[in-house]
Amino acid sequence: MTSHITHNYAHTTSSPETSDKPSTRVTVIDTPGTDLLARAHTGWQRFLDTFEEPPHE
Repeated sequence: MTSHITHNYAHTTSSPETSDKPSTRVTVIDTPGTDLLARAHTGWQRFLDTFEEPPHE
């Protein structure tokens, strides 16, 4: 059995919820903070420490 679903994507009304204006609740952050970068660096170092170093021949 197959079913066919159609969607109507046309909007006939304009309201504040559907406008192209950005929401005032959204905060844009240009760059990550120093705390986030420090935590990422620490996590990266822990990840790298899980690898065994190749034996020196």
